[in-house]
Amino acid sequence: MPAPATPDDTRLLAALARGSRALIDAHFWSDGVDQLLEALGLASGASRVWIFQLLEINDHGVVQDYVFEWAAAPHYRQLTHKHFRFFTSDFDDPVYRQLVRERQRGESQRFVIDDMPAGTLRSNLQGQGIASMVTVPIMVDGQWWGTLGIDDCERSLRWEGAGLNALTVAAELIASAIYRHRLTSRRRQIELLQRVTDCGIWEVELRRRSTWCSRSLLRTLGYPERYARLSLRRLLRSIDAGDRQRFWQLLRTGKHTNQHSWRLDVRLYTADGALCWHEIVIEAIPDDSGGWRGLAGLAIDISQRKLGEEQAQTAAEYDDLTGVLNRRGLGRHLGAALARQEGHHLILVDIDYFKQVNDRCGHPAGDALLRLLTQRLARELRPEDGLARLGGEEFALVVSGMCDDDVFRLGERLRQRIDASPFQLESAVGQHGSVSMTVSLGIAKLTPHSDLRHTQALATAQADQALYAAKHAGRNRVACYWALPLDLSGPESG
Repeated sequence: MPAPATPDDTRLLAALARGSRALIDAHFWSDGVDQLLEALGLASGASRVWIFQLLEINDHGVVQDYVFEWAAAPHYRQLTHKHFRFFTSDFDDPVYRQLVRERQRGESQRFVIDDMPAGTLRSNLQGQGIASMVTVPIMVDGQWWGTLGIDDCERSLRWEGAGLNALTVAAELIASAIYRHRLTSRRRQIELLQRVTDCGIWEVELRRRSTWCSRSLLRTLGYPERYARLSLRRLLRSIDAGDRQRFWQLLRTGKHTNQHSWRLDVRLYTADGALCWHEIVIEAIPDDSGGWRGLAGLAIDISQRKLGEEQAQTAAEYDDLTGVLNRRGLGRHLGAALARQEGHHLILVDIDYFKQVNDRCGHPAGDALLRLLTQRLARELRPEDGLARLGGEEFALVVSGMCDDDVFRLGERLRQRIDASPFQLESAVGQHGSVSMTVSLGIAKLTPHSDLRHTQALATAQADQALYAAKHAGRNRVACYWALPLDLSGPESG
């Protein structure tokens, strides 16, 4: 038998140069791989050049798929054979088991089939009509991804030296193409995710305090899409100061409770300087010592959701007719006021003989008068005071930081403002001219209690008794609960 020949190294190197250019220029990476295999096949004079992709290694063998092939003639083609689709090569031959170990280490193999020891692998290759073969593993991220192989069915080729090195470089070029394809796919997935969810992606390396932000997040924050380096300090200052404190508190609590993921609604300063609501999704990246190596997550634009929540809150907590708080909104305002400072009072305001106004002028005019009344009351109050319509012609005010005498004087001023100036009705309600009215007011102290509902209910009952006293005394008066006779009780309508 003649001695095995060697492939033409010069032609292989030239083919490698053409194939590498194809991998770079091809629109689809797979087209570039096809052209590289063709260049290698023509330069080596081989029968087939192929790539198997590794799918799984289990206790019994290796599962692979025949994914690329160039064939010198149709009768050499095997890509279309069904038994090469997701096929399993069993570990029943020690030669094959050793071959797999070498491929996992990134080592190449070359065979002249007649020189191989007897076994399943040799029988399998002879059954395919192969005279000689060379294989080079394709390593992606240090892991065996698949195998580049060349079969010669006519010659016994011995691959070594520059020719074998050329195939090794070809496998590395293919691995680079696979890696670039993965990065491109991930970038497209990220861009699609960002478009669909209107979000940005971020990551912080805590030890070096370095950051990475996706292009969409950089754009949201007012930086160029290809901004070289956004410092951690600048990234954090994009968060509203109050929300930034809540962000740090969340992380500090998570450190102590061994929590690793959080969600937090914050306001971010956007490119135009406006504050826009975002949901920050945070995931801690652990290190080997049990600490945190970094943080990563999403910044999801929730401005529309917040707008909907605000609209829902407005509908739930504000009176449709007058635009001031309703009973529910008054409770929320009261809770916030009690948490801020000391000294709180509740004032109940009731229009005297309002039923007569409705009977005389009509309900549209009555509604207009209620709106005008709230406007006049609001002009006498501070921004931090609360004004609510409890229903019908009854209103409530929550004032804070005032002594009893100051609150009484406020009630008197409100009563006088309403009594002294008639309300002008607009023609839109079907009435012209002015309508006079008076109000009665009852005032009570708000005594803080652990149960907010108890605080509100007690103050309302006491202010209601004071209001009854003002009505009983002739209306158009202010009465304080702490100044009432002990035996005075029971409400009176009108």
